[in-house]
Amino acid sequence: MRRAILSISFFIVVLSCKAQNQQSFIKKGNDFFKKGQLAEAVASYNKVTEEPYKYTALLNKGTALYKQKKMDEALKAYNQVSVSPNATNLLKSGAHYNAGVVYSNQNKVEESIEAYKKALRLNSQDNNARENLQKALSELKKSGGGGGSDPKPQQSPSKLNKSQAQQQLDRLEQKEKNTQNKVSNKKTQFGGSVGKDW
Repeated sequence: MRRAILSISFFIVVLSCKAQNQQSFIKKGNDFFKKGQLAEAVASYNKVTEEPYKYTALLNKGTALYKQKKMDEALKAYNQVSVSPNATNLLKSGAHYNAGVVYSNQNKVEESIEAYKKALRLNSQDNNARENLQKALSELKKSGGGGGSDPKPQQSPSKLNKSQAQQQLDRLEQKEKNTQNKVSNKKTQFGGSVGKDW
């Protein structure tokens, strides 16, 4: 009986050490990132292989790759998080949001719109995703008029025409007004506001 208890205790200690090790790789990667040592940060994030830590490491890795202007690799890291059945919805939402930012910087407006929508479906409280979605829809509306020298926007309106984009923008604006009304009603119901959190 004593051997069984001893082996179980040893297993718990080993698991605890592994978790600390995984977290230390993320911390080291974050330290490298803050110092601008992006290749070292990516290498540290790559050492994280255990769940649930690997999804945080993948998001951070994607950001480091993005900062290095390795857009396709960044998107690949974000995609690994967004399609994983074991990642939390919050992490998946962050992955979609980050992918939307990459697409926006590549002037892939329609892809960014889809990414922001996916982020909001997973986390409706993500105000940055909501704002960026509205900007992307506005950009799509502007480019729908044509006249630009870039041939890509002229080829892409087949998925979403000008009136559809305007309808989506109008729906989002109405949803935001409804949300603001709900928040202001709750504030008055619970005694006021604590102010902005930034």
